[in-house]
This record gives sequence, structure tokens and C-alpha cells, in this order.
Amino acid sequence: MNIILLMKKCLKIIFLALIIYILISNSFNTMESIKFAFKICIDNLFPAIIPFMLMSDILISYNYIEDISTILNKIMIKLFKVSPSASFIFIMSIFSGSPSNAKYINDLLNSNMITIKDGQNCLNFCHFTNPIFILGTIGYTYLQDKRLGLIILISHFTGSIIIGLFNKNNNIYYNYYIKTNDKKSFINILKQSISKTVDTLFLILGVITSFIILTNIIDLIFKIPTNFKFIYGILEISQGLKYLSLANLNIKIKAIIAQGLISFGGICVHMQVFSIINNKKIRYKPYLKARIIHMIISSIITYLIINLLY
Repeated sequence: MNIILLMKKCLKIIFLALIIYILISNSFNTMESIKFAFKICIDNLFPAIIPFMLMSDILISYNYIEDISTILNKIMIKLFKVSPSASFIFIMSIFSGSPSNAKYINDLLNSNMITIKDGQNCLNFCHFTNPIFILGTIGYTYLQDKRLGLIILISHFTGSIIIGLFNKNNNIYYNYYIKTNDKKSFINILKQSISKTVDTLFLILGVITSFIILTNIIDLIFKIPTNFKFIYGILEISQGLKYLSLANLNIKIKAIIAQGLISFGGICVHMQVFSIINNKKIRYKPYLKARIIHMIISSIITYLIINLLY
């Protein structure tokens, strides 16, 4: 038994040594991968999600969630069979995307405003990619067609909502919470919100950088042809989309593949989500199943709209 454990440790050491050797021997590619990760986060991701993360934390601190939820409470209950407070997650996720949705779910769970079942359902169908990223980065930069960006946006959001309609929890359990009378100053609340947001951003940056370096290592080992490198999007979306833009494929096919990649989310986003929702009873398997279904539904919708309009 000790020999087996020793062999496992030796294999781990050899594996890590091999990775270090690959990174050092290809230091230029490694540095470029890290720069790309930072560029994606700083230029595209962070500016789109920071305002919403700060805003959500401030709204929760001031107990405004109940007031916001009254606007969409009937829709959320009838259509998605979740408690009214979940409407906050739905609205904020539309504008800021994933993994920000995980932060909103985590905050409301910690504040006892939603149940675990609500959190699971919301995580399954509130998976939206940031609209600015879809229209700007995917539509304008990668595909160089604003109309395709709009088609991807509509199809992506529609697919997620369809999952919500069929992923209902028939028994709604409301979590009643007591509004606190603690009078915190706005400065203290803002400082606390900034601190939480920065922690989440560093987590996102770390995970994205790690996965982009991982795809770089895989690329160095397997030498996948350029036309098929978009498959890296299963691991990390931005790398997959970058290689998809370089592939010699029909623009319509590129749009459908791009839709599939963002709707699945990539293992990198999955890891970010479950790193943010830490030590909760929310399960990964239903979330993974929802992402696969989302990928299929949204890709079919994209295909149908493209064939109708183009």
C-alpha cells in the first residue's frame, strides 16, 4: 500500500515537473497567454460586471431586495416557480452575466432571502453571457457582423429562459427574513462592497488565467489544427472564440459554434461559479445538464434565425 502511495506521489511530481518544463521552455507563449487573460478581464469582463456587483451588494445591504422583487414577483412565481426575491438574481444576471449570477445567488443565500432550491433553479436558468460581450466582442470583433451578434444574443437569452420554464420547482418555499435596523453609513457599506467585489474579481482573474495557460499547454502538446482550435472553448470561452475567429469556416457556422460555446459556458466559468458559491448545497450535475441543454437549444434557435434572415 505504501508503495502504491509512493508511486502516486512520484507520478504527481513527474507531472508537475513536466508542466513546469513546458512553461519554462515556452516562456514567450506562456507570457502571451497571461497577457491575453489580463487583457480579456481588464478590457472586457471587469468593466461590464464591476458596477453591477457593487450595486447588488449595496442594494442587499440596504434591504431593497424585497422592494425590487415586488415588481416581478407574479412573473417569477407563475413562470419559473421560484420565490419573488429570485427576480433580483434574474434581472441582475441579464445585465452582468455569468459568473456574476453566482455572486447574487450566494449573497441572497447568505442573507437567507432565498432557499437552496431557489438558488439551484436560478443557477440553472440565470446563466446569461454579458450582452456587451456578445454584441461587442463576439458580434463586432470576432464575427465582424453586428446582426449575427444580435441573433446570438436573442437566441442565448431565449434558450436560458426556456430552461427556466421547464426547470420548475413545483413546491415553493419562501424564506422570510427580518430586516435589520442597523444603521450603517454609506461609506462603510461601499467599502465592504468594494472589498467583496475585489475578492471576486481576483478569483475570476486567477481561474481564467489558469485555464488559458492550460489550453496553451494542451496546444503545445497536441498541435490541434487551427480550424478546430475553437474546441478549447469547452475549457475557456475567450480562447475558443479567439481561435474560432481565425478558423477558415463559413461565418454562419462560426456564429452557431460561438453560440454553443457561450451557452455551455466553459469549464472555466463552471469552476468560477462553484468557487463563488462555496460550501453551499447547490449541486453541479443539474447545472452541467442545464448548460448542455442550453447549448443545444440556443444553437438550434441561432441556426433557424440565420437561415430565416440570411
